[in-house]
Amino acid sequence: MPVEEKSAALMIELLSLEHGQDGYRMEVGLTRSGAFTRHMVHIDELTYLQMNALPPFEGQRIRLSLYAKWDPFRQTHFSSLIKMNQTFSETLYFACSEEYISLLHRLKQPEWAGAEQVKDKEKEEAAVIPSPAVAAVPKPVKRSSSRAGARSIALRGLVLSLLLIVFLLRMDDGLFSDSAEAKVEVTQSEAGAHSSERDDTLSAPYAPVVRLTSLESSIAEAATVPVVDEKEVQKLLYEEIELGGDSYEYALPKGYVALSFDDGPSKYTKEIVDILQAEGIAANFLFIGQNVLHYPEAVIYADAQGMAVGNHSWDHSVMTRNSGEENRNNLSQVNHALAQLIKSPVTVFRPPYGAVNEELAAEVGRQHMKVLLWNRDPEDWKADSPEEILHYFRATDPSGGIYLLHEKNITVKILPEIIQYLKSKGLKFAIFK
Repeated sequence: MPVEEKSAALMIELLSLEHGQDGYRMEVGLTRSGAFTRHMVHIDELTYLQMNALPPFEGQRIRLSLYAKWDPFRQTHFSSLIKMNQTFSETLYFACSEEYISLLHRLKQPEWAGAEQVKDKEKEEAAVIPSPAVAAVPKPVKRSSSRAGARSIALRGLVLSLLLIVFLLRMDDGLFSDSAEAKVEVTQSEAGAHSSERDDTLSAPYAPVVRLTSLESSIAEAATVPVVDEKEVQKLLYEEIELGGDSYEYALPKGYVALSFDDGPSKYTKEIVDILQAEGIAANFLFIGQNVLHYPEAVIYADAQGMAVGNHSWDHSVMTRNSGEENRNNLSQVNHALAQLIKSPVTVFRPPYGAVNEELAAEVGRQHMKVLLWNRDPEDWKADSPEEILHYFRATDPSGGIYLLHEKNITVKILPEIIQYLKSKGLKFAIFK
């Protein structure tokens, strides 16, 4: 496992999720080296049903994770997707099959051409987009059947007719007093028409809903005014980044910065989390198993507030000196302890003292984790004053840095100033998974 700084060469966007007569399919947009192409690929029933059961995606971009993981406690593979718009992003997890994992592997290959590339006139024009800025903004994902386009036109005509009929009836009966009631009736009529038309083309019980964004969104917008949660706005300040499993990750692309706290949980964990929350950012916490037993409530609190939680060994030993069996037990003990307290499986490991070799890295991979190192070390554990720690930040270029910090009182005291300094540089904070 070489040590190297990597950039995200591939991004997979989910454009549509479909159940047609030829099975389950999804349309994906691949962004690779600035070029954007669209493909239609078949997926298995299990993965389709899991993805289709997730919350609605209207008006949002959906980025698929490039990786899947094995959850030993739930005995299933799972992957994730990130849905996002201009004000927030949210990671959603779903169970998946080995067939889906194989598909992800094929999609990541530079020479991959095994899918059906979209060929209709409208989509072909968008098949190759030379500008990365344009390629990064595909249309929002939609869930549809194989005849969604034809049905959309028919449904729009039907709904407009129903609207006219309802309007005339209301004029005759003088029932304009409750406009909200009228909107409900229109929506219900649309749903009934939609259901009856869908039944004659798809007999499967899990046929997805065709979402008419032009009509439905106008009704929704007339009924309610969206309110942007302050916490959703704060999420713009940080981003969740998925580590690759083929290298030791020790740096970030320019424009990003990450704070990581080793050796917790401790009596300072909650205070650190509260400072991060007050600043609208998140950080990475690498916990020692033995400490988890003493401060389980701190682990629960950090996870509940959106912090990234990782494995930092059971006892902070130099693990390159251990046998393979010792390391296997060491890592699994920590993961088991954390699994009782946090919502998601542990996928990040930081070796104590940064000591890692091929044998340890292989065991980390077998337990479905990735190695996270660092490239900025203020040595806060031996600093004489908070100002000494802050001086390190000001004396080095923070862009692309993964900072190694510890849960110490001296670090807690200067943390707000550290965050303010990094914010002043216009950097986006990163948490890892």
